[in-house]
Amino acid sequence: AAPTGAAPTSAAPTSGPTGQGSNVARASGVTVTASSEEAGTGQTAAKAVDGVASGYPTDYTREWATVGGRGGSWINLAWDKPVTLNRVVLFDRPNDADQVTGGSLTFSDGTTVPFGSLDNSGTATGVTFAPRTTSSLRVTVNTVSGTTENVGLAELEAWGTVAPAPATNVARTAGATIMG
Repeated sequence: AAPTGAAPTSAAPTSGPTGQGSNVARASGVTVTASSEEAGTGQTAAKAVDGVASGYPTDYTREWATVGGRGGSWINLAWDKPVTLNRVVLFDRPNDADQVTGGSLTFSDGTTVPFGSLDNSGTATGVTFAPRTTSSLRVTVNTVSGTTENVGLAELEAWGTVAPAPATNVARTAGATIMG
């Protein structure tokens, strides 16, 4: 299926443990897209960053699920300004059939970080790496269990900080008087 877009989220990022920053997957100005999504049941890409790590069989409307997706499926976060990330936390769909058994994180500079099997019960699987500044994060599912029919995630957290805005040279603003 063609990639599907979602409106930028506007929820405030949540705070994490000291030194990890905040969950910038929920920051203002992030756009979430995916290789496919089950829009008819509300299992859209945006649900992967709604702050609720839940899904089928408890509440399928709180997760991202593909339409027949297996290995090769992806979900992408794109920020309108750079972020510095140091950790990603992935929550697999909490059902017995659909399981991510391996994948990779890809950053806007093309670098990748591999990850192994996600906990099939839908609890957190953390992937920690050296801090890197990026404008996007793509989570690609490379391998799945043999019973997987519709791969997806109950939640996706991207921990770090939003890069500060560039400094403005106030001496060059209109009406400024330069003394010298």
